Amino acid sequence: MIEFIKKTMLAGVGIAVVTKDKILEVLDDMVNKGEITKDEAIAMSEKIVNEGKEETEKAKVEASKLFNDMLHKANIVTREQHDDLLSRVQALEGRLHKEFPNDE
Repeated sequence: MIEFIKKTMLAGVGIAVVTKDKILEVLDDMVNKGEITKDEAIAMSEKIVNEGKEETEKAKVEASKLFNDMLHKANIVTREQHDDLLSRVQALEGRLHKEFPNDE
């Protein structure tokens, strides 16, 4: 399952790179044809990049939520949950040894 998620995310990155290259190519072509100015092309590319970054962040948050939901449904313990439980057990063991010392 984790491998599938990794492959899906890498595919998304690959698509983003191809899309960025294509967008730059189209904008350069539009500048060469005189349809837009160089400044307009720069502004458009910056806007597209910023929107892409925002969408990427949204996708990361959604992927994280999905992944955590899958872990929860699969009853898999996270590292944080494990560490919290370990701390609680160690604290209880400490209390037990104080109340019932063992000379062994």
